[in-house]
Amino acid sequence: MNIRKSILIRVYLAFGLMVFGALLVFGKLLHLQYVDGDQWRAIADSLTIRERVIEAARGNIYSNDGSLLATSVPEYEIRFDAMAIPSEHNNVFNARVDSLANKLAAYFKDRSARQYLTQLKEARAKKQRYVLLKRDVTHQQLKVLKTFPLLRNFKEEKERFSSSLIAVRENKRILPFTNLAARTIGYKNSKGDTVRVGLEGAYGDYIEGKSGVQLMQRIAGGVWIPVNREMEVAPTDGSDIIATIDVNMQDMAQRALEKQLIQSNADNGCVVLMEVATGEVRAIANFTRDSEGVYREKFNYAIAQGADPGSTFKVASYLVALDDNMVDTSTVIDIGNGTWKVPGHTIKDSHPPKKSKVDY
Repeated sequence: MNIRKSILIRVYLAFGLMVFGALLVFGKLLHLQYVDGDQWRAIADSLTIRERVIEAARGNIYSNDGSLLATSVPEYEIRFDAMAIPSEHNNVFNARVDSLANKLAAYFKDRSARQYLTQLKEARAKKQRYVLLKRDVTHQQLKVLKTFPLLRNFKEEKERFSSSLIAVRENKRILPFTNLAARTIGYKNSKGDTVRVGLEGAYGDYIEGKSGVQLMQRIAGGVWIPVNREMEVAPTDGSDIIATIDVNMQDMAQRALEKQLIQSNADNGCVVLMEVATGEVRAIANFTRDSEGVYREKFNYAIAQGADPGSTFKVASYLVALDDNMVDTSTVIDIGNGTWKVPGHTIKDSHPPKKSKVDY
């Protein structure tokens, strides 16, 4: 075999292997595209799109006279989509961005107009779509922001442009009377369902409502932004409840309890005020002295503390027994050795009696 023929054979062989490899790659691409395509697209979507839970506004808690004890108010995190106006309309963006920076600076008074302008222009240059402008914005402030240039929908020479404003809503729980019956009203741990206290916890199923869903997409830099401006599933707000608490009686109970605790130099104490005719609790106050010597509501002794009834409770027991005709003034009670068993516990008298029967 001459050299020329040997070289041609090697070239043809190499070319054939390259063609065969190309056909294998092409075949694999077709297989991925049309056979396994749906599976891999689903995996890709799961890595770049996720659901964000939108918490529902919790229901209000009212006192017996209709006073608001607890409510939820919306707060917003304001983000700026620097690419809401397409790149080919830079003139439209540049014509309005100075005015937006001036209005933001004048309204919030936290930064200068130049600082806002620099942030907005840098976001445009980097094509950022989820730039943080302000946290803890109220609903009234949001309504004002929606009137600012670039933060509202507008029309320019028959061309319509969308707002660059993205408002991320969060619900903040507030107590209008601050510390009044705070422990009784209670709270739900904002980081989960593991801690529930007071009315907020006991009636959580009524108050919480049903959470909504919004699709979020991950973009460059690992930032998650909403796929759509509107939520896919809107949250359903919780139901309101009316407590038996009377705000005036609660205020008097707390003041009286704190005064007596200070006079007695006590570590803690509680007061429960009940309407005898109905059994409804009108006031319940609990104070504990903290390390600074200040009395605060930290624990509900009236509900959660287990203790033998004191002597002052005997009077109430006698009155109930007499009122229900279980005893009269001639009844003889066998009190044994000063102990009485109740489920899971034995009550013991601090001063055991010398005789087991007592005449009333």
